[in-house]
Amino acid sequence: MNKTAFATIGVFRTLSVSATTIFAINKLSNGIKFLKAQAYETPICDVPGQPFENSRYFKEGDYSIHYRIDRSEITPSNGKVFMIHGFACNTTFYDEMVDELVRFGYDCVRVDVPNCGCSTRENKDVAPIPREQLLVHVMDVIDESNELESDKWLLMGHSMGGGIAMNMAHDYPERFNAVCLYAPMAAVDAPKFVKYLVTREWVGNILDEAFKIFSCSDKIMRSVVLLMTVDVRYSMVYDIKKFSSGLSIPGSGTGMCYMMARARPTRVEEMSEVNLPIQLIWGAMDLFNTKSTKAKFQGALNSPEVSTCVLAGHCLVQNVAKETADSTMKFLNARGLYI
Repeated sequence: MNKTAFATIGVFRTLSVSATTIFAINKLSNGIKFLKAQAYETPICDVPGQPFENSRYFKEGDYSIHYRIDRSEITPSNGKVFMIHGFACNTTFYDEMVDELVRFGYDCVRVDVPNCGCSTRENKDVAPIPREQLLVHVMDVIDESNELESDKWLLMGHSMGGGIAMNMAHDYPERFNAVCLYAPMAAVDAPKFVKYLVTREWVGNILDEAFKIFSCSDKIMRSVVLLMTVDVRYSMVYDIKKFSSGLSIPGSGTGMCYMMARARPTRVEEMSEVNLPIQLIWGAMDLFNTKSTKAKFQGALNSPEVSTCVLAGHCLVQNVAKETADSTMKFLNARGLYI
């Protein structure tokens, strides 16, 4: 499948979901008036803030990027990891994975991508800066502080974060010693009419209120977790506030719209130029990545180590974090990057 066809399929999948969502919202009573009457606001932070003990913020232009540093008790550490979450998630998404990596002696830096978690929500008044640039500058600040040992980073990205990680690995290969991609998904260049539509104020207003409604529904949030993990037990015991609190922050719907319009397309085809050790892990029960999508990624990457977690869905770094982390350690061991 060529680049244009791949992008077109991605855009139409996004449009179908967006259209379905907007249609459902318009059917709710009096539409926007009903949504405003029912909405509630319980953000975990109003940037800038301090939602976690290890929270920090990097500021550039109109952006405030939230990130957290988790240190291993092993001295010296075995390395440092930069972790990028998927669509609509936040730093808590990597809680289980961080526990495993810290146990293996790694210092972990997890970051909220713009429009997610506790980072800035984009809108018409926010002058755009590429998210890849913002995240690399977070790394720069940490490196310049000499707070963490090790010269290079292990780069990790899940789903949308995997697509961002590929762009970063392509542009800054000298910064990383390896790249781990967990069920990656590529950002596509949406057609101009889509970008025009999603940046209309009324569309953002509808989605802002919808996010508030959806985020206060335990059933909806748990259903999403179930779809992502395909794990009934995990979805039932999961602390749903970890997921919903970020979505309830004002402007989240508008931010997602601007992210769709501004996100830089993932350079999947150009990843063959990257000569870094690359691990690619899929969940066998992934409901979001098709066989053709998986084949495209595997064919585009430069000799990746490919493996599958049999009892995992799309979010394998959550409910099967131990298996995923063990697989990553074996991958690093085989390349002399972990002792």
